[in-house]
Amino acid sequence: MLSATAARAQGDGGYRLVPDWPKLPPGEFFGLKNAPPPPAEREAQAAARRATGRPTGGAAANPGGPTNQPGISGVAIDAQDRIYVFNRGAKPIMVFDTAGNLVMAGGDQEINGKKLNPNWQHSGAVDWDGNVYMIERDAHRIVKLSPKLDKFLMQLGTTGEKGNDATHFDLPSGIAVLKNGNIIVTDGYGNNRVAMLDKTGKFIKQAGKGKGGPEDKGNGPGEWVLPHKLAVDAQENLYIIDREGHRLQVFDKNLNYLREIKVEGWNPWDIAISRKGDDGFAFIADHALERVHKLSLKDGKIVATWGKQGLGPGEFDWVHGIVVDSRGAVYAADTYGQRIQKFVPSGTPTMR
Repeated sequence: MLSATAARAQGDGGYRLVPDWPKLPPGEFFGLKNAPPPPAEREAQAAARRATGRPTGGAAANPGGPTNQPGISGVAIDAQDRIYVFNRGAKPIMVFDTAGNLVMAGGDQEINGKKLNPNWQHSGAVDWDGNVYMIERDAHRIVKLSPKLDKFLMQLGTTGEKGNDATHFDLPSGIAVLKNGNIIVTDGYGNNRVAMLDKTGKFIKQAGKGKGGPEDKGNGPGEWVLPHKLAVDAQENLYIIDREGHRLQVFDKNLNYLREIKVEGWNPWDIAISRKGDDGFAFIADHALERVHKLSLKDGKIVATWGKQGLGPGEFDWVHGIVVDSRGAVYAADTYGQRIQKFVPSGTPTMR
């Protein structure tokens, strides 16, 4: 096990914000047209639900926390450095170039007999052929779309049916696609397992405690307390967030356990490694104090940290998605902030 302590500095971590990125066209927006309540109001609503067990403000009862989570739920990047924003809004997938221009949008059509509910969005991935995988978490399914987002190609999971067998998921949370087409799914909000499927969607194997079902939580190697999202390095090792276990678990490309990385005080929600994946670093979206970390994969040490809770520039409100491009620019998205921000190493020219 590699263990370290999270950096506490609230500086820029050697990264600076690129202003006015992205450039949303007039009338386009992420999430809700009207912004969600600020943190203090959300916390008051959640406290009232916990106290009464009843809905407040028209939301469904949920004693565990906020019920309305709009905005950006995840991000992905393709081999051309285009940024895919998985968005709980009018356009579920919005694609930007590195300059921040919107180059494509879609995913809002009826897909495999079902019209998308934008609240189902969670995350997604782009494979090496440019096909796009979109997780519809609450529908217990993942849909594969063509590179232009105009054709349905395949579905993983069964629409509206939860389970933990070869053809069902229970609130899946993250996905990655290897070069041979094998698909890795973190089946985490309901189940506690990571599943591997081949390029046709046929189940191969899984990592989890017991059957990996809702009650099968564990802190041992290959066990989970909400496997959330993941990233892949040059050797196609899998770096998988065990969100409520507050750690990374590392597996090889055949889903064999290798090691874990833990950092004191963090609560990792997402991880980014460049598609080239050979520089030895990852970037972590850390819900604890709403920060981004640069992490050395060799020794598990934090080498840079920036961000804090807030809605201002360089701040985050539920930082939930992160990717890094081939030139080292980091893109971090926050759910309640309803935005994605771009950061580049200090000294990097703004224009690319």
